[in-house]
Amino acid sequence: MQIARIAIYSIAFMAFGVIALVIANPYLVKMSFRSQAERDYLRLVSEAKTEVYIAYPELIERMVKDKQFAATVTTVHLLGPKGESMDFASLRELPNLATVTVDYCHEVETVISTLNTLTALKEVRFFFCFREEVILQSLDNPSLSEISIHSHRPVPNADQLVRETMDRLPNCTIKLTND
Repeated sequence: MQIARIAIYSIAFMAFGVIALVIANPYLVKMSFRSQAERDYLRLVSEAKTEVYIAYPELIERMVKDKQFAATVTTVHLLGPKGESMDFASLRELPNLATVTVDYCHEVETVISTLNTLTALKEVRFFFCFREEVILQSLDNPSLSEISIHSHRPVPNADQLVRETMDRLPNCTIKLTND
């Protein structure tokens, strides 16, 4: 009887531990990203970078808290954004952002919604995003002067998509390239 009670308590204790870890995991991951963002931010400031490489939104969120540093950033390279939490909405708070490069983005529409709202943005480049049609159909930022899309394959209906985009953005040059 005593052994059964100890076994039940042990199993219950382990079950509560597992539940606590499952519940705490998103918080721990977020805290880890914030800690990494602080380290990366300090490195960028010490190097006085105007061109930055970003793989997670917490770094931009940290950068924009420093208005003076945020004003110096002119080019952002987004590396592999995926998922709806990766819309990089904080890009809107970089007042002099002129160029954005998006690399290896499989859910590109999440980033495009933010890119469409950046009034200082002049150039946007996409490399291996695998949704070229979505890019051309969704980009609608009148401040853009150049769109570059590099793909691993030719874009189906490229001429038609480029014409439609040019009708929407008449002052924009569009470059499509592939391997």
